[in-house]
Amino acid sequence: MADLGTYLMGLHLKNPIIVGASGLTNLPEGVEKAAHSEAGAIVLKSLFEEQILAMLGQEMDGLDINSYPDAEAFISRTAWEESTDEYLKLIDDSKKRVGNVPLIASINCVGPGNWASFAKRIEEAGADALELNIAYVPFSPHISGHEIENKVLSTVKEARQATKLPIMVKLGSNYSSLPNLVHGLSREGANAAVLFNRFFRFDFNLNTMRLSGVQPLSSENEYHESLRWAAILYKRAGIELVSSTGIHSADAALKCILAGATAVEVCSIIYQKGWKVIGTILEEMNSIVESIGYSSLDGLQGKLSAINAKKPEEYLRLQYIKALTGIY
Repeated sequence: MADLGTYLMGLHLKNPIIVGASGLTNLPEGVEKAAHSEAGAIVLKSLFEEQILAMLGQEMDGLDINSYPDAEAFISRTAWEESTDEYLKLIDDSKKRVGNVPLIASINCVGPGNWASFAKRIEEAGADALELNIAYVPFSPHISGHEIENKVLSTVKEARQATKLPIMVKLGSNYSSLPNLVHGLSREGANAAVLFNRFFRFDFNLNTMRLSGVQPLSSENEYHESLRWAAILYKRAGIELVSSTGIHSADAALKCILAGATAVEVCSIIYQKGWKVIGTILEEMNSIVESIGYSSLDGLQGKLSAINAKKPEEYLRLQYIKALTGIY
């Protein structure tokens, strides 16, 4: 059997498969199922910035309920229905059930603020690390890309000042200079970057003439963007990398590791196939690693990254690739 163990942010993972934040991990029973499925680490369902601000008795910046007819219902459903005390209890109860499997708390946030002080309470509750799921979508034409990136960096800085826990930052891919931003995360004290956030996908319902949601689960063809940026950022940004979105198979997981990721987050495939799929992925990873002549993941990580490429232009010149493949 190949050794699939790895280290992420100083934490030992028995394998690189991390269960991502979702409804699967919003109860201790679900977290226990994740641990029994042989996951290498588990991210709890995200606590929202709005919930923390509500607990602190503060108004949420920029939220005008009168301007958004559905906002009041949203707030009652997500911000005040679940208390922050329940989240701390989730951490405590889950930690007792997972043994030595690293447990990662998650905060879904859009920017800096007093909510960051809550990170200390998460640390005291027993979490092994913290994931900042930064879900800021630019809306105003008057806010520059530089301002947006500074908002992200300030968010990380405030969280780092509040806790000693390892911090990984889950980002979207639509930044003007992702390498510069990810390097900045490292300077502000983040230990890892998760590539990438899967934002809410929306559509319009022509019958109701309202906004409607689209399939929330990822497809097996969505890992390529994470693969590209893991390969480009590996050993260039001073931070560890975790691939996310579209990791549905052992092939995809190992490709991301070859690109430079230390670990991968899975979620949608568990919804589709159940907890047993993690064991299936691990068995297939083991077979592939052995078939290519390795006994562990050592030596595989980053082997196909841009920094190790014989032809770096293959990673940097998109038009060049199109020409080679006959598409362009």
